[in-house]
Amino acid sequence: MKFKQKIDTIIAIFLIFIGIILLILPTFNITNIKYLSIGIFALYTILNLIQFILTRKSKDYEGLHSAIGSLIIFIASIATSPENSPKTLAMLLMTWIIFMSLAKLKKMDYYHDKNDRMWKIRFINLGLFIIAGILTSINLAYVSTVQVLVIGFFMLIHGILELFDPIVKTLIAHS
Repeated sequence: MKFKQKIDTIIAIFLIFIGIILLILPTFNITNIKYLSIGIFALYTILNLIQFILTRKSKDYEGLHSAIGSLIIFIASIATSPENSPKTLAMLLMTWIIFMSLAKLKKMDYYHDKNDRMWKIRFINLGLFIIAGILTSINLAYVSTVQVLVIGFFMLIHGILELFDPIVKTLIAHS
């Protein structure tokens, strides 16, 4: 497994871990959606920035694009009050999903231009990410406990989808 694939795997595992933590938090009555959303977007920004810095030699800018998009949503989540309106939270999340989808689309186009078979995997991954994001945004109209659980499931799904890329690359390299 190459260094970049190891970093991508570690980041995906962190996303899965974040999803699991979000699923556990309502058990301990930690459901302040404003602080949780700020924390999620800040952590996602930091993780993607670290990913970009560690893998910059591979000239993969998806981490940088994701970090910039997450930083914009992080700032917007500080400026707004998602705990008062589920629509605000849904719009923040949907805007973030659009930014992430654009970064994923750019990487998919990169694979397609290089005639790499990975573009098909990235296409399916992008479709599943968008569907999961839309379903998550639609289901944020409930109480804060449900909002935290729904976002937790989304982050868990997102981490699993991010894990496909390094695993498939490793399997292709070893076959």
